[in-house]
Parts: sequence; structure tokens; C-alpha cells
Amino acid sequence: MTAASGQDKASIKDPRYQKYAGRYGGSSGVVLFDDGTYLLYGYATAVFGTYRFEKDRLVFSADRQEVFQVYGHRNPSLTKGNRINFVGFERGSKPLVQLGTDNARPVFNDAANCFSGPFVYVHPGKLDQFTLAAPGREFSGTQKAANVSATFINKEGYNDFIFLYNAPSREREDFVGQIASAKEGEILRLSNYGGAEGYVRRKEEKATNNWKEIDEMKSQYQQNKVAENDILYANPHYQSFDAPDSSRYHYDKTKNVYTAREEKENQARYMQDQYNDPTYLRQYQEMTPNADHSVQLIPKSKATSLFFTVCGEGSERSYKYTDYIEYKITDPEPPVILHPVRIKNQ
Repeated sequence: MTAASGQDKASIKDPRYQKYAGRYGGSSGVVLFDDGTYLLYGYATAVFGTYRFEKDRLVFSADRQEVFQVYGHRNPSLTKGNRINFVGFERGSKPLVQLGTDNARPVFNDAANCFSGPFVYVHPGKLDQFTLAAPGREFSGTQKAANVSATFINKEGYNDFIFLYNAPSREREDFVGQIASAKEGEILRLSNYGGAEGYVRRKEEKATNNWKEIDEMKSQYQQNKVAENDILYANPHYQSFDAPDSSRYHYDKTKNVYTAREEKENQARYMQDQYNDPTYLRQYQEMTPNADHSVQLIPKSKATSLFFTVCGEGSERSYKYTDYIEYKITDPEPPVILHPVRIKNQ
């Protein structure tokens, strides 16, 4: 993987990058690559970034990501209003949204739980612009520099959206580390991971399967960074998929949808699992926030949330996604059970 733009190529010649490259930790830990990049890994965690040596310390900087990302699509089947799929807004503390000239509102209610998506909101009328914001207290340390609000102007006339919220996390904070020698080997101690014990360096050869998997993950990440990632493909229920292969899909310009050539053959599967079915795919284009328009959203004291969801008492009022098509599936006749026949004694 190429090092980040801030990484001086001359510094990579420092022999310590080669000397200390390797995996530190077991089921969680850090991988140091000899090109000045790293992978912080663990349960449901895989964060890449760059590191550099400052005297006897290592300084780690995670790759940055936009706090809010928005993708739009012109959906001819929507003759009125707009559909918005909210992804990731259940994490963090109450991100806000202002749709058009409406009042700012939290996406979820206080103490929301028992999340069952997709969370799709229908907004009536035209949607010329909208603003997304996260409370400043969400961000700490090095993440304060990230934008906490973003306004989008809908110049393209999209009416079908995917709103993504990349909630701030400890894994994306900058941190420091130090490598020390001990009887069990070299130990990497970090400022905010691994505790006082730190992570012991694994004695792995680069030819092992574990290292190959790590290298493949790194290579895939690099390709994704280089490739255009301003397009998403999703089915009508917002499950995302890879770009459709032209040999397996045909594009319907009137419907603005890609349809699998095996549409008829896939019908039974589609009826049984619509959310995970890739028969019909829509292309969503990433929208760029308006750099000249950033506001602080302040909801009214009694502003209701777009979605309400709780466990236990009151759960009967919780949001439920209702856009699955109900099919009457006729079960095939059960097989006839043949009982064994006792063989008479000869």
C-alpha cells in the first residue's frame, strides 16, 4: 500500500520500518507494514492508517473518512416525494437532520434501541437541499477537525437517497506507541489500546496463510482507495452489492435500474428473501456537500424524531419497515414417507 500523502518517502528508508514490521497481538492488535502503514484490528474492527517514528515513539494517524456521506438516485417509480435510507445513525448520540425548510429533528428518539432496519423515511414534496449534523461533543481529540455538519444541494433532482453517518470512534483517533524488548519478545505498547501489557510481536513468516490474508486485506483496501468509490449499487431495499456485470445484467433506461438476466429463474429466491436478493440494482451517485453552507442545527425542545424504536414497553409503536412485497408462496406437497418393510424370515 502506498503511504499517505503526509508520509515522507525519505523517512521510509529508516531501517526501523523494516526491523519492526510484523503483527503485534493475537485476536486483536496492530500490524505494522514496512511502508509506513498500519492496520488496527479486532472484533468488528479493521482500521488502516499511517505511522511514523519520532525519536523512540511511533505516532499513528488513522485514515480519515467523511462524517456524513450522501448518495442520490433518480427513481422513476417514485412519482411523489422522496425516499431516504438512514444508515449508521443509530450509533453515536443523536445526529440531526433538516430536510428542506422543515425544522431540524433528531433521527432517532432518546434511549432508542432494538434497531431493525432498513430505516427508510418518506419525505413529501421536493427536496432541494438538506443538512446533516452531529453534536460537537461526539468528537474528541484529533477528530475535532472533522466536519460536524454538512449541507447538500440537490441540483441533480434526486428523489431516492442513502444517508450514511460514520460515527466517530476511538479506533480513528490518533495515538502513539513505543516498542520495548522483553523476554517474550518485542512488545508494542499503545497510548489507548492493549493496556499496560501491550501487544507481543508474533513470530510469523510472510509465507504463512495468516500473513497472506493480511496482505490481501491490505491490497484490497488499497484498490478501493484508488478506485472510484463515489458510486453505490443497492437493491430496492437498500442492501448494497458490487457493480453489476454487464454480462449478467441489462440496464433499463426507462426504469433506471439494472435487472439480472436470470430474472425469471431468480423469482422464487426473490420472493423468499427480498432484502438480500440482487435481481434489481439501482445506481446511487455520491453527492458533494456545499462548502459554502455549513450551519449549526438546533432542534426545538419538543422536536420529534424521524424514527421511534424501543424494546419492551412501547415497542408496539416502534418503526417497522413495510416495503417488502408480500407474496403468497405455495409450499410444494410434502414428500411421501415410506416406512421400512420387515423382511420375512426365509
